[in-house]
Order: sequence, then C-alpha cells, then structure tokens
Amino acid sequence: MIIFAIIVLKTYLLTILKLCSGIYYDKKKELKTYNPFVSVIIAARNEELSLPKLLKALTSQNYRIDNYEIIVVNDRSTDKTAEVVNDFKKDFNNIKLINIDSTPIGWSNKKWALNQAINKSKSDILLQTDADCIPGKDWIKSMVDYFEDTKVGLVCGPTPLVHKDLFLSSLFEMESLIQESVNAGAIKNKLYLSCTGRNLAFTKNVFKKVNGYIGNEHIKSGDDDLLLQKIATKTDSKIEYVLCPESIVVSEAPSNFHNFLKQRLRYASKGLYYFQSSTTFELKFFLILLFLTNMIFIISTFSLLANFKLIPLYLILIKAFADFLISSIFLGKLKKNWSLLAYTILTILHPYYVLLIGLTGPFLKINWKK
Repeated sequence: MIIFAIIVLKTYLLTILKLCSGIYYDKKKELKTYNPFVSVIIAARNEELSLPKLLKALTSQNYRIDNYEIIVVNDRSTDKTAEVVNDFKKDFNNIKLINIDSTPIGWSNKKWALNQAINKSKSDILLQTDADCIPGKDWIKSMVDYFEDTKVGLVCGPTPLVHKDLFLSSLFEMESLIQESVNAGAIKNKLYLSCTGRNLAFTKNVFKKVNGYIGNEHIKSGDDDLLLQKIATKTDSKIEYVLCPESIVVSEAPSNFHNFLKQRLRYASKGLYYFQSSTTFELKFFLILLFLTNMIFIISTFSLLANFKLIPLYLILIKAFADFLISSIFLGKLKKNWSLLAYTILTILHPYYVLLIGLTGPFLKINWKK
C-alpha cells in the first residue's frame, strides 16, 4: 500500500512538472493588427444586475466597435434583463437581443440559449463569456489574435473568481486559478483536459464540424469542456490557451460557500460522462490520478495526526509542492499575486471537497438557474 501511494504521488508530481514546463516556457504573444469581425455570445437568465457591467466592458474594448457584435440571449428571464440590453442597444448598434420563451425537451437551458446565439451570429469567430463576468479592455484582441492561424479551432483564457469580501475573494481566486493552471499547462503541452465558458473562443466552422452540442445537449453543464473534448478527439484543429493579463476575464464568485459548492456540483454532474463519451485519454488518466492523489493525501493527513511518521508527511509534501509550483508559475505569467494564506487553507481543504464533489456530483440534480 505504501509503495502504491508513493508511485501515485510521484506520478502526480511528474505530471504537474510536465504541465509546469508548458506554462514556464510559453512566450507572450504580441498583440497584432489582425482585426477580423467577431461575434461575442452571452446566455443570460435574470442578470439585470450583472449585465450592465459586462456590456459596459464589452462596448469599451480596444477593438473597432463596428468590427464585432454582441449577442445576448435572454433565457426566459423574469426580471429586467431584456430592458437592460435594450437600453444599451440605444447607444450601440452592434448589440443584438434574442428572447427565448421555452427550451425544447432534451436540451439544457444554457446550451439551447448559446445555440441560438451561434445560429444568429455573423462571424465565424465566436467569443463566449457569462453575464456575470467582466473582461479587460484588450480581451477581444488577445483572444482573436490566435485565429490568424486558420488551423486554430478553439482558444481558452483565464477566469479568476472574485468576491466582495477580501478574504473570500483571495480564496476563490486562488482556487479557480489553481484549476486553471492545470488546464493551461495541459493545453500548452497539447494535452486537453478542460476549459471554462466564461472565457472561451471557437470558430463556427469547427463547432459545426463536431455537430455542436449534439450528443451532450441534455447535460446541464459542459458547453465548454465537452466542446473542447469533441474538438480534441474529432478534429485536427489546434487548441490554444492565452497566457497574458490582457486575456483575463474576471468572474463574480458565488455569494457564499453553499452556492460555491452548488456551482461545483453542477460542474461535476457530468463526471461519469467523461468516461462514457469521446474524451481524450489524458483527461481520463488525470481524473483517476487526481482522485487517487487526493485520497492518499487525506489518508496521509489522518495517519500523520494519529501517529507522526515520515512517509505520510513525505506524501503530503509532494502534493503540496506540486500544487505550489504550478500555481505560482501560472499566477506569475498573469501578474497575479500569490497568497500564502489562501494557498495553505486550500492545500488542507481542497482534497476533501474535490472528493466530495467528484463522488456526489454525478448523482445529484443541480439546476443552472431557477
């Protein structure tokens, strides 16, 4: 058992070191003069409070205003979401509103909403974000530049979570960026694990080539990572990750830990689907490795508390060092502050909630929005 645990943790360390190399040796891409027409798509449900901030950020981009359109899909909202969009439309002709009254049986609400935006979009290049997000002024430019290479089919970017409470904000931001660091390192090594729809770009051509969301349209989440998996396994298109501060899209964190867990459970609801559908070998391998690593970390922690021994401490330190290394390199690339306090708390708590969510998420019914 001890030998098995050591092998698992060393495999985890070597895997993380491989991912670190992709981040560390990545060279910042200089913003070019490539300015194609772009469609920004957003699915919004009861987002009257968040949308003004997003639309203000999107209409203030360092990108020609007549060279992109903003498509907001009002997904059965019962608040003033439509009114907010219509108010912005008075000043900006590049904003479009699509109203949805119902979702067909067999489709998740969000995927159906996004699908309508994609069908109505004018551009082959689609940028996707969420209604509660705020991109920087160079977001469109930083993401679009990669599509100058016509072989690129999908581009991902970082999306740190922020909270109005400074302590919670540091925790949520660190937690989200640690996960993002693994995705970024994998993509930089041409290994494809996951991405987030809060900061995503893809071509309509490659979307249609993989038949869009068809095949997983019923799954409540997965408009992002399952799309990445389809593109990675069914096409020869390139997948890129933008590692620069300009590409950051800040996302509002859940208001409390209960909502945070609910959000993560929704993400994990498709866990079993990863092993049933066309997903990359590296995703299946990493999910199993992560499960075993966290399990060994938890057992080692209890073993260390019960009777101090060097081997449990050794196993704990291996994981802690690996996570520290990749998160610090990744945050350095994004010019974000690395918090020792937040990292220490997450090092202790993260394995427990990852296992809890991973084991229960696929069996619980979690709604995207009521």
